[in-house]
Amino acid sequence: MRMTVLVLSVAFAACESGVEDPGFDFSIDNPPADTPLDDGYDGPAYEVPDYEAPDVYEVDRDGDGYSPAAGDCDDDTPQVNPGAFDHPGNGIDDDCDGTVDNPPASCDCGTDDLISGFDLCDRRFLLGWDRVSSTSRGQLEGAAVRTGYGNAGNGLGVRQGCAYTILATGAVDLALCDDNRQIGTDFYGNALDPFSPLCPGTEPDPDPLGGGGDVLICDTQQIVMRLRAPVNANGFSFDFVYLSAEYPEWVNEGFNDTFYAILVDHLAGEAKQNISFDNFGHEIEVDNAYFENPPVTDIGGTGYDLTCTNEVGPLTSVCGSSTGWLRTSWNIQPGQDFDLIFSIHDEGDGIYDSAVILDNFQWSAVPVEPGTVPII
Repeated sequence: MRMTVLVLSVAFAACESGVEDPGFDFSIDNPPADTPLDDGYDGPAYEVPDYEAPDVYEVDRDGDGYSPAAGDCDDDTPQVNPGAFDHPGNGIDDDCDGTVDNPPASCDCGTDDLISGFDLCDRRFLLGWDRVSSTSRGQLEGAAVRTGYGNAGNGLGVRQGCAYTILATGAVDLALCDDNRQIGTDFYGNALDPFSPLCPGTEPDPDPLGGGGDVLICDTQQIVMRLRAPVNANGFSFDFVYLSAEYPEWVNEGFNDTFYAILVDHLAGEAKQNISFDNFGHEIEVDNAYFENPPVTDIGGTGYDLTCTNEVGPLTSVCGSSTGWLRTSWNIQPGQDFDLIFSIHDEGDGIYDSAVILDNFQWSAVPVEPGTVPII
């Protein structure tokens, strides 16, 4: 212990004798408390802003574009918000309207609105639409909403709600075309003279692939819609029946009246494609695999079921046939903007009427199998 004290004393003495004092003054001369420090800065005084914590009611936690303040009733689930459609049967208030599993909407009862006719009832997802006809007469006679088509109890009963929408290349209502769909209605002709076809051949081919060359297109009727898919939708579907008086003469002859469901994809540079076709990829017309030859579906009273003089068979051959009920389904991206065009036209002539019945448009929360299939 004595040795330790001696060594420390020697070391301390050596430090005192061998290190020169640099002369630093470590003392602090504190000014009075009321004297400001001079830091040499002459600019405006800087004030530290008050920090205010964000209101969690305004925060969009799930990143779906809606906060609780904007009506999001489940801000931990991006598929649930006011931009969603209510998916029936899942026990969730998907659209945050305060009702779990809203009953299926019915907007086609007692209306002549063409969009409501095929049950596109939630107008939040319809950005705009137009009714397109190649003639003013076709605009009046070539589209309608009906609670049935033809005889009561035939095979064309309503699929959803009270009614459906009909697009036709001739007058929808039978009385306007003198009971004969093969003579039909050339909308360019004289309404009092059905034998005066005047189709000028100047209409563009609606075929999204560009058409098959120099063909006569007449009496085009369309419904053009700009849609925005709900944020929880991955697909959609609609039901339809196609009828044509081109049966049986023009089967396997080409240049047939055609129904297209044309999707315009804004995510793919406005690319157009027909999404309604049979299992061989054929368009919806009399050569389609779903078109009934011979007729099976009861289309009594529509005018496409009548017997008449035609170019094949006996003088009392049937002058028309149809598909059964079909369903087209297609996938889209949640929240995607796209156009959907229902289009039907006469091809090769302005007579030999054709029609399409449209019903039961629905959004799907899950991806669908794309294509068109018969409804059993």
